[in-house]
Amino acid sequence: MFSDLMDLDDAHRYVADMLAGMDVRYDLGDDHRLVGTLCPDMKLTLERPDPDVVTAVTRSADLLREGRGLLLDLVDRAEARDAAAAWTGRVNTVTARTDRVDVDALLIRPDGCVAWALPTGQDLDATTLVRALGTWFGQPA
Repeated sequence: MFSDLMDLDDAHRYVADMLAGMDVRYDLGDDHRLVGTLCPDMKLTLERPDPDVVTAVTRSADLLREGRGLLLDLVDRAEARDAAAAWTGRVNTVTARTDRVDVDALLIRPDGCVAWALPTGQDLDATTLVRALGTWFGQPA
């Protein structure tokens, strides 16, 4: 029976997520359901400003391989990128598209834990993003 269940994508994902610790949530002082959890692996289409450049497809986990923080802008929210500009020496900023509809932007620590999230369509309160950046990546250079 277990083998048959593991053939179902939803059951397989559920068990794999539990084994990977995806069900663990640390209290980081933010009530968004993703903050304090490991960032779910998402298929991303990277935005390229040059129309002659082929659009790249990657996964969110691949963007963390450098061991730096990541501000993942999923809907081209320039104000979020602007608020994080002072941390470019420690935090990569990437604009990409995905099929997630519950969040516009994520700040992800190098260990993959979501440190801040901007819910879909919500106005940016830059102080919360700046506070998270300062907490996890120190004061800007």
